[in-house]
Amino acid sequence: MEATLLVLAGGESRRMGRPKPWIEVGDTVLLRYVVERLAPAFSEVMVSFGEPEQMEQLVPYRVVFDRKRSAGPLAGLEAGLEAARNDALFAVACDMPYVTQAAAELAVAAARNCDAAIPRHDGLFEPVCGAYRKTALPAIVRALDAGNYTAHDVIENLDVTWLEGLDPAQFESLNTPADLERFHAALSAQR
Repeated sequence: MEATLLVLAGGESRRMGRPKPWIEVGDTVLLRYVVERLAPAFSEVMVSFGEPEQMEQLVPYRVVFDRKRSAGPLAGLEAGLEAARNDALFAVACDMPYVTQAAAELAVAAARNCDAAIPRHDGLFEPVCGAYRKTALPAIVRALDAGNYTAHDVIENLDVTWLEGLDPAQFESLNTPADLERFHAALSAQR
């Protein structure tokens, strides 16, 4: 697809207790696992970090950094949309290893005529897993400049296509050591 994959890796990992991008997963790390799972569908791959100090390892992808520090995922989205070579990008948090290529492709296709296409189930949506077009950038910049770092608030002001009926399990995050343990067990069972 002529679209950019943006993996958001700038979180503080407070509940996990260690930086999520660099957690070992099989013979790789979580960041690379997520990229390698989704990248074949995209013409460009980028990773967003909050600050250069978060890069514990060099990554073979294009890297962008947040303009506003400690501003959460909105700052990563802003950095990605600013730098993307394509009009559409699919953003996914580095701690969401269950997201499928099919879901990413569906989101990008659904975002063609709106600002964003985001999966929603039971009225809940996850702004760090969805397709965004450059038309969403002005609202994101305005919110960040006004000190509003809440992605849900910004999404409410965008023209969004809601993606319903997708398996909500694929949008689960690895937030705690127990989540990571379950993921490792599932990964081992696949081998």
